[in-house]
Amino acid sequence: MALKQIKVRTLDLHKGMYVSELDRPWIETPYKIQGFIIKSQKDIDKLMQHTDFVYVDTEKSKDFSNDPSKPSKLLSENEKKQALTGIKPRSYEDITDFNLELDTAQEKHAFLNVTAEKVMSDISNDKKLNLPNLKKAINPMVDSIIRNPEAFLWLTRMKTRDDYTYKHSVSASIWAVAFGRNLGLPKRNLQSLAMGALLFDVGKMKLPEKLINNPNRYNATEFKLIKKHVEHSVDIVKSIKGINDDVIEMIATHHERHNGNGYPKGLNGNKIPLFGKIAGIVDCYDAMTSNRAFVSAISPHDAVRKLYDWSNIDFQAELIEQFIQVVGIYPVGTLIELSDHRVGVVIAHHRVWRLRPKIMLILDKSKKPLKKFETIDMYKTDEGEDGKPLTITRSIEPGLYGIDPTEFYL
Repeated sequence: MALKQIKVRTLDLHKGMYVSELDRPWIETPYKIQGFIIKSQKDIDKLMQHTDFVYVDTEKSKDFSNDPSKPSKLLSENEKKQALTGIKPRSYEDITDFNLELDTAQEKHAFLNVTAEKVMSDISNDKKLNLPNLKKAINPMVDSIIRNPEAFLWLTRMKTRDDYTYKHSVSASIWAVAFGRNLGLPKRNLQSLAMGALLFDVGKMKLPEKLINNPNRYNATEFKLIKKHVEHSVDIVKSIKGINDDVIEMIATHHERHNGNGYPKGLNGNKIPLFGKIAGIVDCYDAMTSNRAFVSAISPHDAVRKLYDWSNIDFQAELIEQFIQVVGIYPVGTLIELSDHRVGVVIAHHRVWRLRPKIMLILDKSKKPLKKFETIDMYKTDEGEDGKPLTITRSIEPGLYGIDPTEFYL
């Protein structure tokens, strides 16, 4: 391979790059021309459907160094993270096996849920929150995610429609820690992220119950009232003895948006602190993938694509790219249809080969339930039942074909 070619993840591609090779044979993709210039975001979206990374010809690529919206050079992963966080990223490695960590995580996850439910109850009854008690629930979760994040991320898929507010807070807390770990933030920051995400909606307990459980979308008057929950949350958390300023700042800014269209202050860009940006992304992602009073969940895959579409609109593009690394292109729990028409649920994903996850097959090619579920690792399986290259053709909305993916998680 010529030295002028460099390996680039599809998430890092941008307009003007010349794609000279793929991470798989061209014949396994719909491309008829072998080599092309990326002209638009649609070209990148199409590549993301078929490749994890490509090879870019630096000589044939158009000069984009004068475009202030694009980087003048390709940064290393650590350089990207340091640019986002302002600190040298820590290097975290999985030090426990998933199955072993899952045994520990189940107990800690249950305790975290009980604690979050009690938090909401105490706020409703005007009781003060106790920081040591909160840390007893949060710190073991942080430690587990540091050892191996997959166990807690697996468990957070087990949400139901009931008690959305506190379960959403638990899930957002887990996502925030996993996100922070991926960014290489130190443990004390991961603990702050966990605390902030767990508490950013406590102010909703000060709003009328009818408003919180409203089965319809909010009108202008109701939405104005809902936005008050940020102010209420900040007031409640400020009253916790020993709480740190990072947590308060995170809660105060978790509804601010990159383009300035958020609330309560309409902050934009880097005026929003890092923890607030992280909180906004995990809050949005978990809400989209949860069943709520007025809307059903969308698939994790579709939620990822929506976040990608909102890059540099609602959320900073570089942070979205980092978050997608955490959840994967086809996150755990995504229902998918394969190129040979079989249907399955994603049960694990590879951190490099994000388009080749591990699948548990549920339906055969005729969409009839399999008598015995079969697990296939697409990283190791190239060929489908039809003898053709095996790929994922689409994600499927939860409930299609009568499938509830939560039935298969554990």
